[in-house]
Amino acid sequence: MSEPLSRDDAVAHDERAAGHEGKPRPRRDLAVRLLRLFILYAILRPLVLLPYDFQLGVGRVLGRLAARVGRKTRWTVHCNLRACFPDLSPEQLADLERRHFEALGMCAIETTFAWWGSEGRLTERIAVEGLEHYHAARAAGRNVILLSAHYTSMELCGIALTLHVPRVHGVYRPYDRNPLADALAREGRMRAGAGLIERDDVMSMVRVLRAGDTLWIASDQLVRPDKRSVVVPFFGIPCLVHGAVLDLARIADASVLPLLSLRMPDNRYRLTIAPPLEDFPSGDRVADMTRVMKGIEANVRLDPAQYIWVWRRFARLPPGYPDIYQR
Repeated sequence: MSEPLSRDDAVAHDERAAGHEGKPRPRRDLAVRLLRLFILYAILRPLVLLPYDFQLGVGRVLGRLAARVGRKTRWTVHCNLRACFPDLSPEQLADLERRHFEALGMCAIETTFAWWGSEGRLTERIAVEGLEHYHAARAAGRNVILLSAHYTSMELCGIALTLHVPRVHGVYRPYDRNPLADALAREGRMRAGAGLIERDDVMSMVRVLRAGDTLWIASDQLVRPDKRSVVVPFFGIPCLVHGAVLDLARIADASVLPLLSLRMPDNRYRLTIAPPLEDFPSGDRVADMTRVMKGIEANVRLDPAQYIWVWRRFARLPPGYPDIYQR
């Protein structure tokens, strides 16, 4: 009897059996992505005209469907939540996972509403708090970085932010493998903002800050190990975080104001601009980023279902750290 295949060998074997010898099929993959995007657009675009509570109901259904078909995504969500909330019973954990996928489905609805809904409907549904902190920083002659995290309502609240704060540039990750989706996203996000900056274009971020514009950044997900990244605790678990915001604040003499978006029980939203982080950066990257992640953790605990858990948040760690995603 032959020895069982290792995980890597099994993957390679499956790829050869599929006939592509481990090589991607970019044309077919792009066609599938474009088809999915077209179907999604055809479903979501007309919904913007309907009552908003009905729209979110559709979103919850879409989220439950996504949970049923997304086996790998469901496992990632399960591992993240199980690690961050170990005191939950199996029933409580399952309920949180269900509510998270519903929040993801509503996120798709909220995004289309942000891009295509009327400005009047947007402003009446979203309350913006803490604008006085922004104005105080400007009055003191400081440049401003608004530091957010990946909450499911961030797209909607981000558009609302640009209606209240002038000259906001958003930092984003382009959809390199789906140019049509990238074009739609850019058009929607540019609805009232001053511009978009790709997450690797640090020089453009510095330029807009020095020009007196505002930078909106969320750097808590999809972190790549490099000289600016450090390992700090998040819900008591080591995670890799990127410290680019420290360098931007130092170089551009900018105040860093945390930004929280939250969906309320009545299907309205609260966008809160917190006071600027004091003595930030301090020169201690680990202490500074620990402080940032503690703030995000406190916000996530308000409603854990509204944080985006579909990414392997605790992966990409140096050797020696446990793998919470191992089956």
